[in-house]
Amino acid sequence: MDVNYSPFEIFTTTGAVFLCLIFVCVFSEAKDIEQHLGAQAAAAVAKQDLYWVSVEPQGQKVVLTGAAPDHQAKMEAEQAAADIWGVSEVSNLISIIGTGNNCQADLDKYLEEGKVSFKTGRADISKSSYSLLGMLASIARNCEVRLEIAAHTDSKGDAAINLKLSQRRADAVMKYLVGSGVDASQLVANGYGESQPIAPNTTSDGRTLNRRVEFRVLGSAG
Repeated sequence: MDVNYSPFEIFTTTGAVFLCLIFVCVFSEAKDIEQHLGAQAAAAVAKQDLYWVSVEPQGQKVVLTGAAPDHQAKMEAEQAAADIWGVSEVSNLISIIGTGNNCQADLDKYLEEGKVSFKTGRADISKSSYSLLGMLASIARNCEVRLEIAAHTDSKGDAAINLKLSQRRADAVMKYLVGSGVDASQLVANGYGESQPIAPNTTSDGRTLNRRVEFRVLGSAG
């Protein structure tokens, strides 16, 4: 069966297809620009060593979330993003850690999300824990409190050896924090060995939970 289209139908159909193609191209280009701006802003913020800040592009607007060690760092992140060509607005939602008497809550939050780990049977801190300890150091520097670094082990092996190992691990964490700018007078390091389990030592998962480092606010540093 022959189908004949009028010139008007052909014109309108062709026009609709053309408009759709334009829309797809513009939309794709806009998404590419948004991703490019987001990548540039993220790279600029990373140069400020604020690796815990998240960058979300929304068109030509950039939204910053996460945490910074102090107000200056927060504003530096905002300025770094604002300096990117093409960014029209920066929404700075970064929070400042260790403020508002929330030190214990801040410490607990990051220790719930990550764990200070060591080489098996040793007090050498695993490199994978450096970023977490850097964040904990930032909190400690902004908190005018005394902190206990409490290290624990599971029950495998000799109890006396575990006690000594936990003390060496607590000391290693304290040394790392002091090297990161925390005042040594704020810190006390204690190893508790296997004496304070938080889970049964009869399972692998339980032993993993018991091998831990805790930070405890002891009171004002004054």
